[in-house]
Amino acid sequence: MTSPKESGTPRTITAGYWLVVAGVALSVLASLYVLLNKQVLVEAAVQGNKDPKITRDMIASTVNTLVIVSLVVTLVLAGLAVWFAGKVKAGLRKSRTGLMITLLIGLFFQMITNTLGIVTVLIAISGLVLFYFRQSSDYLAEREQLT
Repeated sequence: MTSPKESGTPRTITAGYWLVVAGVALSVLASLYVLLNKQVLVEAAVQGNKDPKITRDMIASTVNTLVIVSLVVTLVLAGLAVWFAGKVKAGLRKSRTGLMITLLIGLFFQMITNTLGIVTVLIAISGLVLFYFRQSSDYLAEREQLT
């Protein structure tokens, strides 16, 4: 009988995977929250508008488009992040780099479109950090040698 330490995926990999999944899921929920409350954004933009040529309908249309594009991009980045995290959990070390790039793009995108989502992406990045711990790196190097 083997001990739990000798077999299976290390805790850092498992915890990192679930932090990435939770972080990007919360990021999608934050984008949905913004979509459901887009009227607040429209009102703020209308009040800040100084140009009489820009109508309320133009502002509403622009905000609506921005919020929908933000949700779609967040969904795509979340899907990629979960896919890369799953690859890392399966033992593919190269996927850490893809995950890092995906999460950094997501962080930058959230900074531009949805400040509520910044914290959620940081949760996912904390999961990525766990993938770089020594225990995780040793496991991934061992898995790479087996293939």
